[in-house]
Amino acid sequence: MRLRNQVAIVTGSGKGIGRGIAERFAQEGAAVVVVDRDTSVLPEAQAAVSAHGSKVLTVTADVSKTQEVARLYDETLKAFGTVDILVNNAAWAVPISHFLDMTEEFWDTVMNSNLKSMFLCSQRAARLWAEQKKPGSIVNMSSFGAARAHREMVAYDATKGGIEAATRAMAMDLAPWQIRVNCIGPGPIATPALLGLLKTEENVERMRKTIPLERLGQPSDIAGAALYFASDDASFITGQVLYVDGGVVAQLRPAAFERHQKRPP
Repeated sequence: MRLRNQVAIVTGSGKGIGRGIAERFAQEGAAVVVVDRDTSVLPEAQAAVSAHGSKVLTVTADVSKTQEVARLYDETLKAFGTVDILVNNAAWAVPISHFLDMTEEFWDTVMNSNLKSMFLCSQRAARLWAEQKKPGSIVNMSSFGAARAHREMVAYDATKGGIEAATRAMAMDLAPWQIRVNCIGPGPIATPALLGLLKTEENVERMRKTIPLERLGQPSDIAGAALYFASDDASFITGQVLYVDGGVVAQLRPAAFERHQKRPP
């Protein structure tokens, strides 16, 4: 129960990684605010999170919009009186467009969904903590795409690189208030979005073979890292990025390639 009596906002938590984090935080004793712009996913998410015995508030909001972020915080403070943890997970997960075909509208949509939302939610939380003279923890969600390029995902990778740079800069600005800001870089995680993109078991198996640990990650893998950053176990850690990717960023060549090379007996 490492988050007992804490209140956590987890954006984009109706499904996938965000829901995995919300459930783990509830297991650890936190009251959780489940936020998603898709209202249809909220009842199932609420049931799953509240099954762990914690209080749950669901809010439908597009956190790339200032007024909706303000409403999110108003509803949270009305329900719980404060916030202790913010996880900026909301994002457009797999925006595919070749750079030569990309429109200005597409670029702006990805920037707003992934980067602006992080700014709006984080600034509101940090101002609240500064006013209340209390510490807080922000956990941002990047991607291994910030360190290694995806093809046809220039806008997405740009936002994730921006989130990592912002994490470091925010950590410096907010340190005097004992507000910690850290970042997680997920690798290939078996979310509905990724599995929908891969479509077939054959494609899933092909991706699995590129990962040193030889499996796709699960939302629970990311939830464990988020719990660490949010908890007092990380009380002296700020401005850091942790890749949870099965070793993808660390490798030079995929394991499948190495296995095809001739080796001495």
